[in-house]
Amino acid sequence: MNKRRFVVIILAVILVGLIGYGVSQKKKPSKLIAEITKVEAPDQTQSEENPAFIKEEYVSVLPEGTNIAPEGKIDANGFNQTFTPRKAVDGMTGAASYWEGSPDAYPNELSVTFKEDKTIHAIRVAINPDSVWGKRTQTFSVKVTYDGEVYETFLDEKAYEFDPTTGNEIILEFDDMQVRGVMLSVTSNTGATGGQVAEFEIYSR
Repeated sequence: MNKRRFVVIILAVILVGLIGYGVSQKKKPSKLIAEITKVEAPDQTQSEENPAFIKEEYVSVLPEGTNIAPEGKIDANGFNQTFTPRKAVDGMTGAASYWEGSPDAYPNELSVTFKEDKTIHAIRVAINPDSVWGKRTQTFSVKVTYDGEVYETFLDEKAYEFDPTTGNEIILEFDDMQVRGVMLSVTSNTGATGGQVAEFEIYSR
């Protein structure tokens, strides 16, 4: 065996030894131990909502007595498209069941007249209560007639806020009075180009 071959063999032996030592020194990976905390959840049979986000449902309290508006003759000095005055006394507030005055032609007047004198004490003016009918302000006065022909102001012009969270309604109560008819005279509406009334109710005891 020559000297060069001997050196190669020696180096090979040393290399094998070093590799074996490295493998023996290599640590096996340690096992990870997960800590699990068990939490008992309360029984739940229905969805729950944070009380802070729950709004009480608005319940309209109608004036006492009977709504006599359907007994009278409903009329207006104009209307927009198919929103005729008759729809303001049909007992419905949804969909397209409302009167809308002629666009940009204020005052828009909506009236109910009776064949004989009526004793009344309250008026309710309502629009669709659905939230899609957003908050709006309508300005109007209330007029009455004692002979069925000539109307005079009973309640001066005032801005009334219609808000779906409170039923989109306005209730006006007053002392008993005898009239032959009642009129709303609308002069502005922030939600449309004309006055809007889904229900025009007149109450008698």
